[in-house]
Parts: sequence; C-alpha cells; structure tokens
Amino acid sequence: MNSSDQRLPLTVITGYLGAGKTTLVNHMLRHAGGRRIMVLVNDFGDIAIDADLIESQDGDTLTLANGCICCSMGGDLFYALSDALDRQPRPDHLLIEASGVADPTRISETARAEPDLRLDGTIAVVDAVGFADRVADSRIGSSVVRQVAAADLIVITKSDLEEITELAKLKTQLAEFAPGARQLDANFGQVPLEVLLGGLPSAEVTARAHACSHHDHPDDHEDLYLRWSISGDFRYDRQTLRSLLENLPAGLLRLKGIVQFNADEGLGLVQVVGRRAEITSLSARFEGVMQTNLVAIGLKGQMEPADLDRLFA
Repeated sequence: MNSSDQRLPLTVITGYLGAGKTTLVNHMLRHAGGRRIMVLVNDFGDIAIDADLIESQDGDTLTLANGCICCSMGGDLFYALSDALDRQPRPDHLLIEASGVADPTRISETARAEPDLRLDGTIAVVDAVGFADRVADSRIGSSVVRQVAAADLIVITKSDLEEITELAKLKTQLAEFAPGARQLDANFGQVPLEVLLGGLPSAEVTARAHACSHHDHPDDHEDLYLRWSISGDFRYDRQTLRSLLENLPAGLLRLKGIVQFNADEGLGLVQVVGRRAEITSLSARFEGVMQTNLVAIGLKGQMEPADLDRLFA
C-alpha cells in the first residue's frame, strides 16, 4: 500500500456455512501485532452468534444479523461502514465476515463505492471435507462457486481430514473456479497475518473485483433458505445433546450456538455442518452468558422449524 494512501483497507471474508470463517478471523485478531482491526460480522440467522464468538479485545465489532448484507441489507452496510470510518482513532484495517450464503462481489461493490475505503482483497474459506458435496448440490452449488470465484486468496480448512488424492482434486477444482487465486492450507485458521492482509497488489485485487462484478446475482436468499432460532433458559446434559444432534433434519445445513448444560457443567459451543457435529466447552470469557442461544439454517422444503422446536425446546 502507498504510504500516502489514507483510505481504510477492507478485506472481505467469504465462505459457505460452516467453512471456518470465524476461526480465521479470531486467528487474525490474536496475531494482529498491534494493528487495530475492526470486524463487521453479518449473521444470516436471527441471533448474532458469530459476533459473540469473535475475540475482539476492544469492542471493535459491528453486527448485522437477520439478513444478508449482499442484498436486502445494503443500507445497513453503508451505515456500518460509515461507523467504522468515523471511529476515533480510526482502525488500521476493517474485516467484513460475510454470512455463509452471501455473494462477496456485491459486498465489494458496495465498499468500492465508498471513497474512503480501499478494497484489500477477498478471502474465501473452503471446507475441504464438505466442498465437493456443496458444489454438486443443484440448489446451493452456484452460490458456493460464486464465493470462490470472487476470491483473491483461498484458505482451505480441515485439509488434514481429507485424503491426499481428494485434496489434490479439490485444489484443481478450485483453480478452475478461481484462476490465479492463491491457495493455502490452514488448520484452525493458522495463516500468517502478512499473507492475509495486504498480500496482494491493489491492481490485481481491482481487476478480479471488476471481473466478478458482471456475474448474475442469485434469487433472494429468502426464497431458498429457512432460518430457525431458539433463545432462553433451556438446559441439556451432554449425552442428551449429542443424541439430539444425531437426529437433525436432513435439510439442515448449519446449526451453531451456545448452550447451557445441567448442574455445574457450564456452557458449551455447538457447531454442526451438514452431518458433522461438535460440542466443546467454552472458556471463562463467556461466563456472562445466561441462556441458550441456537440458530440454524436449512433449505426450504427440507427442514421444518417445528421439528427443531420439538428437539430443542
């Protein structure tokens, strides 16, 4: 970046539901090296779960929930960007963690319209295990490909869980979707910050953004996806919760949230991507959380909110 360029650099973090975007963002915040990094989190679900999981040290997190900023929330995105630009002191870098169903090109276009922002690039986070199935799905495949095609850098997560031959096929496929985009393997978001921020010439980023801006935007996400959430004093024992996660509707794409356990077992983080489920204990920084908050996203016609209500409520 030219030292005389006073614009606020912006990086868009994209990737389909459950790819590992929040893990990557937290890695960037933990290794900021003195940089003031501000994060704008967009949750498609009704409750801003991802914002609660961001490890911001200074409260520099803005949240846009209950919609997708690439379409229906354009005005809210402009207000949020103005908020970031008006902060004193102004952050050194702005990250937008897009929702898992967002089109990053639309977000980049909005950012480029703001003269005080400079697009630093788009990072696509790809789940090595689930990517092939996502792309092959006739209802969501085009959205997954569109996210990758917009990327300047592709961060491949969970690559340690995939066979070497399948991983090679994946990388070839990604190169076809995003020719020229750099690819990196990363477990738990472990990528050097200098590679993630400011690692691409501005002309290269601008060229890719212009190339992707001509892609057609899909129909409104509300026509394809269904959202569900639950919030309240719901408590579970671990074994019962594991059983619940084994009986989720087939059309559920993503479930995440914080749950209260019975007795003195504390809080747990629930992460479900497709048929893979994980329950982990939460650290002391979540002690102020006093209730269960869960959100889910699924495909219309394949997931019924009433079924999730019966399971968790």
